[in-house]
Amino acid sequence: QINGDNAGVTGIDIRSFGAEADEHLDVEGVFIYVAGQKPMTDFISHSNGIEFKEDGGVLVDEEMATSVPGVFAIGDIRNTPYKQVVVAAADGCIAAMAIDKYLKGRKRIKVDWIHQ
Repeated sequence: QINGDNAGVTGIDIRSFGAEADEHLDVEGVFIYVAGQKPMTDFISHSNGIEFKEDGGVLVDEEMATSVPGVFAIGDIRNTPYKQVVVAAADGCIAAMAIDKYLKGRKRIKVDWIHQ
């Protein structure tokens, strides 16, 4: 149970698996994660050629490119099991470098560092 007042969240009552009673935790915020949810893709027309995975996520390759040239997808819309901002940020980095490659007509991603 999430507890609060007019100022916001004040705590939560949780019950561990196998426990008989709730435990109270004082917190100032709560993230609710619902496993198994499908990504919100209703804004994407299913007639434009973008392919979807069976679980509802947008299908991408290793560079975050979709089945439509020039269209990239990152983060939760891919419906990976890792719902973390760091994953979305990493996807964004990969996509940004791939978009640069795509827009400049390169065959490979160009990095701005070289390991020797």
